[in-house]
Amino acid sequence: MEWNKEIEDLYTQITDLTPEGFRASVKPMLREAAEKTATLRNSGFVSKDDLLSALFEITPDAFQPTVVADLKTIGIDTDRYIKLSAIRQEFARTWDEVGGAWAPGVYHFTMYLSDRCNQKCIHCAAELMGNRPEFSTEQWIQIIENVEQTLRKRGRRGCYIWFGGEPTLRKDIKELIKYCGEKGYYQAISTNGMLFDEELARVCADAKMHHVFISYDSVYPERAAKIRGVPKALEAAEKAIKLALKYGHLVICTATVQEENFDELEEIKKKLDSFGAIPYFRAVIKQRTAEINWNDIGLSYEKFRQFYDFKFKHVVDAIRKGEGSFLNKVYTYDMVPFMECPRNDTERTALEWGVGCQACRSVSGIDVNGDFFPCDYPSNLTLGNVYEQDFEEIMESEMFKAIRDRKVKGKCSTCHHLDMCGGGCRVHAENETGDFLAALPFCWHEDDHTHEELE
Repeated sequence: MEWNKEIEDLYTQITDLTPEGFRASVKPMLREAAEKTATLRNSGFVSKDDLLSALFEITPDAFQPTVVADLKTIGIDTDRYIKLSAIRQEFARTWDEVGGAWAPGVYHFTMYLSDRCNQKCIHCAAELMGNRPEFSTEQWIQIIENVEQTLRKRGRRGCYIWFGGEPTLRKDIKELIKYCGEKGYYQAISTNGMLFDEELARVCADAKMHHVFISYDSVYPERAAKIRGVPKALEAAEKAIKLALKYGHLVICTATVQEENFDELEEIKKKLDSFGAIPYFRAVIKQRTAEINWNDIGLSYEKFRQFYDFKFKHVVDAIRKGEGSFLNKVYTYDMVPFMECPRNDTERTALEWGVGCQACRSVSGIDVNGDFFPCDYPSNLTLGNVYEQDFEEIMESEMFKAIRDRKVKGKCSTCHHLDMCGGGCRVHAENETGDFLAALPFCWHEDDHTHEELE
């Protein structure tokens, strides 16, 4: 966890105000609480809000008036931070109860087990890779342990998402699932549903798999077949959804939003709601196969904006109704910028842990050969190899930290939405510009105005 000089100096000022008899115990307690608070918003650095809200979290009620008086001597108005501390503690309790793998601080890894697939999607990146050699079960377990133990040292956990190609084509997929189940590690599977049968659904349930992703791109059989390149793609997906729900899984259905299905987003949402599955809409990324087919499937500048309105109206409305749970992690993370303005600290706390670019914060990818992608989508940029290197070395690299801390360039670098937006999709920016940290070309925001301060 990073502490910049300004925050370190403030930390020193605060702890110097502590009575000498308590100082030795307060200093490590405050540092730990501030870092935990920063983790709960998926940040890699401690902010002033983190430090001061943590201070009131660890301060017993009887001593709070003294702390308030002390802070006033160094020019800090404490009213907001006392309220912010209470808000963050309440959200932390909610996440402990319902969050599981979606809780802030859990790091999600898309595990590219194979290039092989039994579909030929017009937007997928796997088809162009050719069937590269695959790691053994033991090699993947070595990678999992490398990542998980590094995260545990930092007070975090991983969630391992079995992906491909199509992960169910691997003969050892059940072994990998059982291994993570026995170790108590968070895991998920992302499948097109064609091979998701009763036995696999049961194995996933026995291993207490956290959630199941099932691809669902259209409510129309002919269109689903066109998008996914095989007949009966819709039938397979719906059968898998019902089977996963039968075994008690949290089912999240991923719809890749593109020109082919743009006119049916509300229909897809309504259909998935009727099943009891969570709809998860993601804009198509201009890379690999999707780049080849971009003239037919790519979203226009205007449709990116329409998609933004469609996607975020649901989650912002939900949060303003007080429904800040794992749902906004699922609903908000996407390949478009985030330009909503929280009206108060409650809304900000509900949003800030899950919105904007999450590359090197809470999502990354591990390729079939162990290469580490900053985002869960494949990119030209890799930050090392988690089969050959200690994951700690990758996390401490300058580029990892730059991506994590949203050190983007150009127009995005001065935007007043950067803190929550992160500059939109980094993979999309890389594809358009050749630079992973470049400003996102598909952003319509003009930074020529200001917004009201939080209430």
